[in-house]
Amino acid sequence: GSKAEWFFGAVVFCVVMVTSWQTLAVHRQASRNAEAAAERLRIERAATEERSARELALIQSLHRAEIEAQEKLHRAEMEAQRELARVERVHRVNQLQKQAMIEVSRAVNAHTLMLATLWNQGAGILRIEDRDEREQAMNPVFEQISQVVNDFSVEVSNAHLVIEDDGLHRALDRVNEAALMAIRVAEDVHDAVVEGREPQPNPIPPAQRLMHTRAAEARRLAWDLVRTGLDDTRAVTE
Repeated sequence: GSKAEWFFGAVVFCVVMVTSWQTLAVHRQASRNAEAAAERLRIERAATEERSARELALIQSLHRAEIEAQEKLHRAEMEAQRELARVERVHRVNQLQKQAMIEVSRAVNAHTLMLATLWNQGAGILRIEDRDEREQAMNPVFEQISQVVNDFSVEVSNAHLVIEDDGLHRALDRVNEAALMAIRVAEDVHDAVVEGREPQPNPIPPAQRLMHTRAAEARRLAWDLVRTGLDDTRAVTE
């Protein structure tokens, strides 16, 4: 063709080439942008997953810590309840021991009063000249003593049943030993009066003092146990 046609064709060709190159550049840029966007999305997704994993781990850790704290609190409450129940039981036992010692002390008082009665009535019976009459007069008094001794034995046995403290058991045994000694003294007085002689010196007061002293020791020990139980109860409740 003419030069104008060649020139026009060259221009068109250049335009097509530039357009193609621009189109290719745009596609390449779009591809790079898509890859960059995909990489950012992947990074963000990984970060989100990591953050979610950390949050989940933190939640699980807090949950375990809460469960452990609740379990520790429950164990502590159960232990406190067991300790309180133990102290209250000790206190109740000590109260029973205290009451048992009160009953033993009453039996001791009755025993010692009966010993005094034996001595006082024996002094009057000694004036009777006939031995058989003296023996008959002494028998009712000794029967009363036997009843008092039997009551004392019952109270001592009951006390042994409720007592759990070894020291108090031993103290109670000492009271019983004093009572046995007093029984022997009463038998000696009875035999002396029946035989028509007055025992000298009077053996009744020492036997009475021994019984009262040992009963007081046992009572004091029982009171100390009660006070200890009260102090333990206060300490646990506080």
